[in-house]
Amino acid sequence: MEIVTKSGANSKEHFEKVEAINLGSTFRQQSAWWMNHSQTRKRNPIKPSTAVGYQSYLDKWLNPNLGDMPLSQVDNKTVRELVGKLAEAKLAPKTIVEIVSVVKKVVASLLDDSGMQICPRQWNHEYIDMPTVKVSEQDTPTVEAEEVSEIISKAEGRYKVLFALLAGTGLRIGEALALEIGEPSDERSTISADCKTIHVRKSVWRGKKQDPKTGNAVRDIDVPASLATMLKDFIGNRTSGFVFQTKSGRPLTQRNILRDSLRKASKTATFHAFRRFRITNLREFGVPEDILRFWVGHADRSVTDRYSKMKKRIPVRKEWAEKAGLGFNLGPNGPTVEAVQLVENAA
Repeated sequence: MEIVTKSGANSKEHFEKVEAINLGSTFRQQSAWWMNHSQTRKRNPIKPSTAVGYQSYLDKWLNPNLGDMPLSQVDNKTVRELVGKLAEAKLAPKTIVEIVSVVKKVVASLLDDSGMQICPRQWNHEYIDMPTVKVSEQDTPTVEAEEVSEIISKAEGRYKVLFALLAGTGLRIGEALALEIGEPSDERSTISADCKTIHVRKSVWRGKKQDPKTGNAVRDIDVPASLATMLKDFIGNRTSGFVFQTKSGRPLTQRNILRDSLRKASKTATFHAFRRFRITNLREFGVPEDILRFWVGHADRSVTDRYSKMKKRIPVRKEWAEKAGLGFNLGPNGPTVEAVQLVENAA
């Protein structure tokens, strides 16, 4: 027993290692189980868009390098070697960090009957040589007022209205595509009859409705009068359906919008750049931070923010919406219903 004890053969760590080997799980097998579990579990299932990103990391980088390795052997040394290969491939630091986070999640997902990790790890980022990600180094493109006006002037029909809506409200593209015409409900996002209030309850990804990005994304957005007029003119006499839809009544997809309009109007602008523009414009006009965060769907930052009920002061919110305005030029002529119909028929 003294010899066995000195060898560490009866330690908890050794037992966990042997148990992991006996289970025979490879990284590839465990990652497949983890992907399925992450999407079907009742507690915080990942969104389809997140699942696609994780799967792309597994297919391109992780399974080719770690797939056939027993999960018990995926440790700091293994991940250090992986990080070296990712760096050689000139991946961005943020991408490397995200890929390694998937490795950690897969390793941690192998549990025993008591819910305890079979392969517990104390990850050493210094030893792994994990790159650090600085906010200043991240790609955060934005647009200026002149560029927004130019993009809107070049766009046609529904795209003109969509880009104006993104820049004038800070909606995420998926939230804008989920907008429907009709009475508000928890199962769909709608726009008020006067088009001055947007009720965000859903998002659209690859043509399918899903819950918004976070709980804070469920919100109401007050729309400046000039943009509301443009939206009302665009919707016309329609009483149902998506605000931005195809001939068959399906919501537009991000890929089609990029291909058909945004890339023609600007080579550098992104959907999220409109959102950054809106936030910058609201701050420039001194909109209270709790109202700003409510409109764009960001979480409170302090106890004071949680105590404030400014977001429920609807007249005050609408007053600030008019004070801040749009920050860009809609152009002399908004699109008519007839012009929009011609564009949709052509599509």
